[in-house]
Amino acid sequence: MSRPPERSVVQAPRFGKAKRRLPTTAQLEVDEVVKRIRTDPLVGEPKVGALKGVRVVTFKIQTLQLLLASQFDAKRNLIAVLDIGPHENFYRELQKYLDAR
Repeated sequence: MSRPPERSVVQAPRFGKAKRRLPTTAQLEVDEVVKRIRTDPLVGEPKVGALKGVRVVTFKIQTLQLLLASQFDAKRNLIAVLDIGPHENFYRELQKYLDAR
């Protein structure tokens, strides 16, 4: 039985900067969420409207609720991890970022 081709994960510069600002324990938790997305890229809530094609996974680290946004390109078998942050202004900032890309 053959295995499916390996999925590539790329992180947007915005995601890397936001992840570096988190405490070490939170960074490890974020890595676990990214592994979960890599296993099943359709995990998370699909967005509509201006953020169509983006999926957001919500998770908690202690008392902090974080959102992680990603996009999956099935043709290239590529997952782009776009941003991570608290809910406050998350979607507005994500939309600005995607419009500027």
